[in-house]
Amino acid sequence: MSDAAVIEVEDRSTLEAWARTMRSTVVPVAENWWSITYQAEADLPSGGRVRCRYLYEIPRQAALRRWRRTYVVGLVHADGRSRCHHVRQVIPVGDSEPEERHRAELIASALVATERHDACGASVGNLEVYVVERATLWKPGVARY
Repeated sequence: MSDAAVIEVEDRSTLEAWARTMRSTVVPVAENWWSITYQAEADLPSGGRVRCRYLYEIPRQAALRRWRRTYVVGLVHADGRSRCHHVRQVIPVGDSEPEERHRAELIASALVATERHDACGASVGNLEVYVVERATLWKPGVARY
């Protein structure tokens, strides 16, 4: 990621107004069960870049519902002679626990492949899932296969 000036705003409407002015698009760039970060990015006439961000804090009751629906997914792949581990929190949609677990694996694999392929060679084809656990039950350092 390149160096860019960052502007933090207090509400979504301010972010959207800034994006319209800069002819940019607002996109979610980070999400977890308690917040979503939205961002718009634009080029400056000087040649630099600027980002405008808004952190939406999810109301407590909704955040707790999201937390109960969140899965922690651990993935690993070979990186030369070592193994490279990745962990992602995802909120899948499904009609049953097995379907949600499967979708959590797919979403986490796609995220890691997209985010880390250039850095370590992670791809959907070489990632192996070693843990899929609901966030409410997950304990760091305890992998249940």
